Parts: sequence; C-alpha cells; structure tokens
Amino acid sequence: MDSKILLGKILQRFKDQGVVKVEGYKSFRYIKETDNAVYVTREDGEDTRLPFKTILYAIDAFKSSNSLYSEGPNALRGIGITHVTSPIWSILHLLSQNDYH
Repeated sequence: MDSKILLGKILQRFKDQGVVKVEGYKSFRYIKETDNAVYVTREDGEDTRLPFKTILYAIDAFKSSNSLYSEGPNALRGIGITHVTSPIWSILHLLSQNDYH
C-alpha cells in the first residue's frame, strides 16, 4: 500500500484515539496537525513536532524490513531517525505489522 495512504490512516487513528501507547513504552498525546507535521505531547509534558517526511521515511523502512516493527524505537536510529524515535515508532504501531506488507 502507498506510504501516503498509510500515513493518512495513522494520522486519522491517532486523531480519533487522542493518545497512543505501546505496552512497555511511554504514551504520546495528539495535539494538532499542520500541512507538514503532527504535534504530540510526551508523558513528561514536552511538545514534539513529527515531520510527515520523517514519518513517511519510517513507514518505508517498516515496509522494507519486517523486523523493525518489533525491535523497539531504537531500531529507527539505525535508519537515521533520531530525537523522535519513540513517538514515531509508537504512532506507526497504530497499524498492524501486516499493514506494512
């Protein structure tokens, strides 16, 4: 499935749920969406901008590597995503592993 369609599904689910939490990891709350990013609040209260281009890059990585889905947020560092690994990894889990293949 096209990465932009997957991004749209993720954003809609995140907006509808308001919070994303993967068991064993911190939660992230939806704040708002702009033309090129979604904003989240971390458990510590820090607001964080997640650029769509970075999320799309992570979606493409999930599509090409089955194992990234279950490896944890630090796995995204291996593909060059830093500082926003946890929230991006968490929102990508709004879809099932099968959605990426």
